[in-house]
Amino acid sequence: MPTGKDKDTRPMISFASRAAVAAFLAISAGAVPAIATAQSGEPDPVVARVNDHEIHFSDVKVAKLGLPAEYREIPLAQIYPALIEQLVNQALITQAAEQENLDQDPQVQQRIAYLTGRVLQEAYLNRRVEAEVTDDALKARYEEFIKTVPANDEVRARHILLKTEQDAKDAIKEIQGGAEFAEVAKARSTGPSASSGGDLGYFTKDQMVPEFAEAAFAMSTGEVSKKPVQTSFGWHVILVVDRRPGAKPSFADSAEQLRTEMTREIVNRLLAELQGTATVERFNMDGSALPSSSE
Repeated sequence: MPTGKDKDTRPMISFASRAAVAAFLAISAGAVPAIATAQSGEPDPVVARVNDHEIHFSDVKVAKLGLPAEYREIPLAQIYPALIEQLVNQALITQAAEQENLDQDPQVQQRIAYLTGRVLQEAYLNRRVEAEVTDDALKARYEEFIKTVPANDEVRARHILLKTEQDAKDAIKEIQGGAEFAEVAKARSTGPSASSGGDLGYFTKDQMVPEFAEAAFAMSTGEVSKKPVQTSFGWHVILVVDRRPGAKPSFADSAEQLRTEMTREIVNRLLAELQGTATVERFNMDGSALPSSSE
């Protein structure tokens, strides 16, 4: 029986592109929340003040993006007090660290430089990707993609499931003698579809066990299997009722995969362009020169 489930993958270009970039930049420790500054004309009020440090509403939105996935689904109003408390505590700790001049510590400065670089990388790639992965570009990519995807043909069949090969042969002989397939299925089949005359409805090849699918898809409309088909469920007699071309993947079902592919291509192209105009030197772990290609 069909087992596929419809998925709601409505286009969300900006969010999905950023997610793809974030995946490309996957940080092994200490994830950096996505940039979520206030848009032009959008109010960004001060929502807390810690000594002279102001915390804005946009900071709250950034903090929410940094939460685990299950908490990001909670409406902002419900977790707003907790986020404010978190931001206030963070500001207090930051100020205490600055008072002890930890911002001058070489290791801390190295870490800050690293995280600054990650934020800049993400912002740069997001801007470049979102400029190219537009609705029109994604739909054009889908139109090209769908041309290469074969239709997933469907077969509608009835079957009679029996315990032994001889029982199945007897059923075939009865049908060849003029008995209606559906009536034989109701009388003989041990499967759950017996009451409906063995009707399995429409199915694609990958929705049935291989032995059954291979036999059914090799038959013509109106044909009854000439010999029993064995599967792990028992012995089958098959009648192909109808065949039809299956639907190709929809835009909604394909958009996420295509967006990820386009993002990967754009990032790889940008890296190739940047490396082509830069002077890059690589060394061994001890700083010594790498052997030349001739060596």
